[in-house]
Amino acid sequence: MSVQSLFVKEAEVAKLLGHDVKWLRANSTTLEAQYGLPEIDPAIGLRHREAIEEWARERNTRKAKSRPGRLQSTNQEDQNGF
Repeated sequence: MSVQSLFVKEAEVAKLLGHDVKWLRANSTTLEAQYGLPEIDPAIGLRHREAIEEWARERNTRKAKSRPGRLQSTNQEDQNGF
């Protein structure tokens, strides 16, 4: 039985979100400010795995009800996305 860490590095967060770490680093500020991505815990220096998973589940539920814009590589919302 493997044990998952409570806090994860950015590379793992990116993987959980289906992207690479370069994409996450380029978009994390927008994801936090506009979409509510859980921020890095200042005491630990990492993001909380369960908070990321819960955030993604909530976004998926809301996305099914409405069609929000997709985050673009330019950090601009595209209201025609998804």
